Amino acid sequence: MTEQIENKTETLETPLTLSFIDRHEIHPVLFAFLSLIFIFLLYQVGGGIITFLVIGSMSITRENVWTIRYLTVFGQLCFILLPTLFLARLTTTKMKSVFPFRIPGLLESTLALLALFSLQRVFEVYIFFQKLIPMPELVREFLEPIRKMFLELIKVLIRADSPFELFAVVFVVAITPSIVEELLFRGYIQKTFERMMSPIVAAILSGTIFGLYHINPFELVPLIGLGVFFGLLRFRSQSLWLPISAHFFNNFMAVLASYYGVQDDDLVGFSQSTANIPTMLLILCLFAVLFLFSFIAYLRITQNVIKRA
Repeated sequence: MTEQIENKTETLETPLTLSFIDRHEIHPVLFAFLSLIFIFLLYQVGGGIITFLVIGSMSITRENVWTIRYLTVFGQLCFILLPTLFLARLTTTKMKSVFPFRIPGLLESTLALLALFSLQRVFEVYIFFQKLIPMPELVREFLEPIRKMFLELIKVLIRADSPFELFAVVFVVAITPSIVEELLFRGYIQKTFERMMSPIVAAILSGTIFGLYHINPFELVPLIGLGVFFGLLRFRSQSLWLPISAHFFNNFMAVLASYYGVQDDDLVGFSQSTANIPTMLLILCLFAVLFLFSFIAYLRITQNVIKRA
């Protein structure tokens, strides 16, 4: 009799606890992709129009860089964060499952950041070898100016001439994106993908989209690799704290490198002009081994976290 009452109560409560997409029988993955398209257009097109209306151009200079920074934060909060929270609410009635914030342990966090540090060095060596790939002259002449334009835009955006400006750049380039983008990709998108696929596949797919989302073909492989890595951290830690921290650390190191005058072609202590292939291969192997060691150790200590999830 008690069992019948519980089943009846569950039946009565189910329609009230269904999310918007469940009530309307919308495929979760389809809804996630439509959400990505919507947010991409909102941020890139809508943000671009606002930027053009405010400063009269789309170029970044030292004269308008502060305005660009303000608009960047505004765009990320209004055109990415708010839509993410709204769309996530349409996919679930349990927001904590989409945006979990379990506090990771000290060893868990240390191993994750050590894995990130070594992975960064691996990708720096990858960029070194990528530049050595021969291209037809026509293709090189077309791509090189675009690559230099990307570098110059980033240089101007993250350049800081004082400690106060450094703090502002860290807020714009490291703090805000690490929170906003992780809530979108490792929170809403990855969790929605997990409804229809395995957590690992969801992490790989959301990480790949994360890399493509940045529209930077010259660093596409590192961006996808980092995105997948952040996704695996999200899955294994059952929390957004570690991917947010790793994302922040990755961007923060780029800002510090710019502030202290580290050249763009500096690679783990070697410049593009002085490094040689055997040396870079050795560095690649060393940091790849360090990454595997730290990440495997991280996977082992998070086994209980997965079991409890």
